[in-house]
Amino acid sequence: LIVNGEKAEDEEDSKPSASFSDDAVAKKTLVEMYDSKKKRREEESQAVLKFNQKPAAGLKYAAERGHLDDDDPVDVARYLLQNKDIFEKAQIGEYLGREKEWQGGFALKVLRAYGEALDFKGMTFDEAIRYYLSGFRLPGEAQKIDRIMEVFAARYTDQNPTTFPTADSAFIL
Repeated sequence: LIVNGEKAEDEEDSKPSASFSDDAVAKKTLVEMYDSKKKRREEESQAVLKFNQKPAAGLKYAAERGHLDDDDPVDVARYLLQNKDIFEKAQIGEYLGREKEWQGGFALKVLRAYGEALDFKGMTFDEAIRYYLSGFRLPGEAQKIDRIMEVFAARYTDQNPTTFPTADSAFIL
């Protein structure tokens, strides 16, 4: 478009420069997203290493990085279930089986939330117990095993009330 002998820009000529800046912003955003994902993966990897050495330290590290709320037993249980295939199963079992007195009963609350997060409806007893134990390895201490299995028995009988008359019956089996 020529106005008064000089070339004037029309709206279409100005769009490519705006588009160019939009592309630059989009590329910057993609780079930021990639960097953010990379950082998150590194943090998750570090949390796994720390958890496998000392579960409480790994959970604390993950909470400090915003991966979970370590004051919420339901969120900790969700995090353990979500990472059951990458955390050492023996460490998950040790954490879930902690004494009732440890941290004011927090680990017991996590254990109960862990059990509540699982769905055993319609499963036979042996299918349900295999599913339950697939997320961790039972610790060696009898009291810890009792606590863990009591939670399973209660949850199983809640969801399958016709299989056993009481949770104690399922626990004994």
